[in-house]
Amino acid sequence: MFLGAFLLLCTSLQAQSVTLFFTGLDAENQYLQLDSIQVVNHTRGWQETLYWPDTVLTMSVTGVEEPGTIARFSLFQNIPNPFEGTTCVLLDVVGEEDVTMELMDMSGKVLVSQVFHSLQPGIHQFQLSLSTPGLFLLTARQAGKVASVKIFNKGAGEKDFIRYVDAQMPRYYSVEKKGRGDSSNPFSPDDVMEYVGFATVFGTLVESGHITGTQIASETISLLFDVVQSTTEGHSCPGLTTVTDFDGNTYHTIWLGNQCWMKENLRTTHYADGTAIALGNNESYTEPYYYDYASSDIPLSERGYLYNWPAAMHGDSSSDLNPSGVQGVCPNGWHLPSHSEWAQLADYVGSQNEYVCGGNSNYIAKSLAVTSGWVTSTTYACAVGNNQSSNNATGFSAYPVGHCRGSDFQYSGRYTYFWSSTEYNNDQAWCRQLCYNYENVNYFYNARYWGFSVRCVRNH
Repeated sequence: MFLGAFLLLCTSLQAQSVTLFFTGLDAENQYLQLDSIQVVNHTRGWQETLYWPDTVLTMSVTGVEEPGTIARFSLFQNIPNPFEGTTCVLLDVVGEEDVTMELMDMSGKVLVSQVFHSLQPGIHQFQLSLSTPGLFLLTARQAGKVASVKIFNKGAGEKDFIRYVDAQMPRYYSVEKKGRGDSSNPFSPDDVMEYVGFATVFGTLVESGHITGTQIASETISLLFDVVQSTTEGHSCPGLTTVTDFDGNTYHTIWLGNQCWMKENLRTTHYADGTAIALGNNESYTEPYYYDYASSDIPLSERGYLYNWPAAMHGDSSSDLNPSGVQGVCPNGWHLPSHSEWAQLADYVGSQNEYVCGGNSNYIAKSLAVTSGWVTSTTYACAVGNNQSSNNATGFSAYPVGHCRGSDFQYSGRYTYFWSSTEYNNDQAWCRQLCYNYENVNYFYNARYWGFSVRCVRNH
């Protein structure tokens, strides 16, 4: 056992350095691009950060001296990077041993592996071709030495290959007393290291699990993130199950088409910058107010507050863009949907057979409305109030909270209204409505003093 440990230590020392190749994986074991990697050496008390596309770290072993020339086995970054289909790289070789070159995608699949025999010391040029766009790892190995670079292909070559081009001028080295590496910090193979990755998933910065342990040799380290990148219809938005407003209220998210919506109505009494919104009891075209329908039998966590249009907009200008660009009363990273964004939601829901009623693409209100609390209506089979248990196929969960004019709250159980960021004229703005005895989602303009519900959409 002692002999094995001694030989392992000697091998590590002779290698002169430890090279770490970091990759990110989501909860479905799919490649996740890393924004940065934090590396901590607990034994020696240092910390450094790698930033994408640099996800390879070489740490020199300290306290090792060798007579003669230190082997510098180097793979140079291709230029330009990204490239279109084909590119060239240079490899610095120091011995006459065979060199193995490998191209690998970020899932770990080896696309090309080729051996080049007895390359002479010096710099050698290779041509690469990739048939598909994406991020790839190019690795060269020679007599226990390893070098890698990340390459980013934006085009499509004829096929995947690595082709030898020619030898460049030889390189000569002077005597050095320690191995060559990317990190200038001290390192020994028995040091306790910690690694954590950071990535952006649908606009949100997420953190991987922490990996801590003794780092002995070069290896590929997979940093695991508890998020998914797939867009699962009708479920939480990828990488973002909830969002919290300034008041600390938490809202669930819902993914429909390629839009990320809040699943509950907004119930904040402050803007994201901390400015308080006044509780209103009268109508106003200009003063921002929120209104509390406290007598409603729908819990506040579901009904939310009602807002007049000035409160919903927070001084922003009208917009019918998609996305609107109007944060308004929404939390940071979210915005008030425009008339066009509401139309996008309606168009998408109407295009999905499982969300329409009676085979009519306009009959989508039931799929957006909650399964109880609506006034019963049997006039139309596809009305929201008919057979309510079949509602809410999308999971959007629109509650029948009604509306208000100042302190006059009306029609709880019958209607729900949502503001958009788009004005109709100086006194009116566009809104969306679901009604207990209608099959479709109505849109029309209404006076800005009305108190309606607000749903927010995640920024792209």
